[in-house]
Amino acid sequence: MVDREDKTASAEAPAAPSTINRSSSAAPRDPLHGVTLERVVTHLQAEYGWEELARRIPVKCFQSNPSVTSSLKLLRKEGWAREQVEGEYVRLVQRENANPLIEALKAGTLTGEVQAPSQTKTHEALGWALRHGAAESDLLALLGRIHDVNFWPGTSTLPLLNLAIDRDAPPTFVRALLQAGALPDDPRYWLPLLHSVDVEGQAYKEGRRAPRTDVLDLLVARGAKPGQADRRGVTAREIAQAYGLRVVLNRLEQLGA
Repeated sequence: MVDREDKTASAEAPAAPSTINRSSSAAPRDPLHGVTLERVVTHLQAEYGWEELARRIPVKCFQSNPSVTSSLKLLRKEGWAREQVEGEYVRLVQRENANPLIEALKAGTLTGEVQAPSQTKTHEALGWALRHGAAESDLLALLGRIHDVNFWPGTSTLPLLNLAIDRDAPPTFVRALLQAGALPDDPRYWLPLLHSVDVEGQAYKEGRRAPRTDVLDLLVARGAKPGQADRRGVTAREIAQAYGLRVVLNRLEQLGA
């Protein structure tokens, strides 16, 4: 993603244990009971991403070249930082467990009998499922409960289509989302087509997979304009050139962009 903001690293403090320890008498519903520090960090990172996590907890392991390994190394030494991370995790889990759909997703018991009290809660559950890599069957089941796929609840940082693109959702889910009425040129966050090319570039840069054009093709098929620029004048072609995405550049050329 573009325009990352640098932040100042926090001061150091006394060392602390390397894992979250709780006595055997801890209540079973204690969100930290039996949870390792690694699990805490990976869950928070999946929920927020490194940038938002660094904003919430401004420590250097989240601000500069963040990774789970480097974060664990610092947090095992810095008790004050570990306590902040631990507290953020507890607050997150409490919010998750207040949503019956998320609770069912975490337990692997999502069925049609599990109901949410509102559409906002249903959107929140689908957002959670996308961020935490839920099975495609669960994604589609939750999508079937959504009345308006363009609704953007204040609890979410991205519209649903952008979130699906950002979290590299299966193309079949993106297709279903577009068929349900998601706007392919939605300008509220970042044009989805440009966003999709940026996600491809990030995956290529990090060596996670080869670039592909399936999501781009889905967006264009539903009316997205391949040559459209965002508010700063940036186009999909410029993003693809910056990342060296030849397959994407070739496809954009075929589409007349």
